[in-house]
Amino acid sequence: MMKKNTILIGICAILSAPAFAAQLTLQSELAPRVLNGEFVYPELVSDSNGIKLADGDNQLAVTVGQIVFEDGKRRKFDSQPLLLEFNAATDAELTLSYDTFRTIEEAKSFENNPNVSLKDLSGKDVEFSMVQLRKGGLQGFRDYEREVADYNNAVQKQTTQSSIAASPAVTKTLKESFNDLSRQEQQEFMQWAMQNLK
Repeated sequence: MMKKNTILIGICAILSAPAFAAQLTLQSELAPRVLNGEFVYPELVSDSNGIKLADGDNQLAVTVGQIVFEDGKRRKFDSQPLLLEFNAATDAELTLSYDTFRTIEEAKSFENNPNVSLKDLSGKDVEFSMVQLRKGGLQGFRDYEREVADYNNAVQKQTTQSSIAASPAVTKTLKESFNDLSRQEQQEFMQWAMQNLK
């Protein structure tokens, strides 16, 4: 019964999804979690770890799950989710990757300063913005869809408050200002925003 429900949910997700045209292939250790606000069901991920994208703006949350060595033993490292925003041209074929690591120290270094690469079919870099959604506690029991929604609500609320307070002479939007911040500054802002949600 559970298997039938899972299949039914997957079919409903496929049928209710918008028209897709672009394709994103992720490095095997990268797991797509949330795409444009919707949970990414396993049925939507191809055997080559690819997902379909909508034309235009996309928002994708991914995590890294990789085996690393710690004190001579193998263990699974699961990263905090990375939330990327980028534009996918019609029929684009994109790839998302990162430099794999071997040790827990390298994994922690990645966690402190995550770095991924988004490229098109010709190997050219595709512009994107990225924030890390940090949360303490057990990483295996996370509601990624809720975390992305909370992040988006925090950004929208801050944007709305800024628009009301800003004078007409101010032409730079909050989103542009956010993109001008360093990765560390963006993470600090998002941690503050998440802690101050009402």
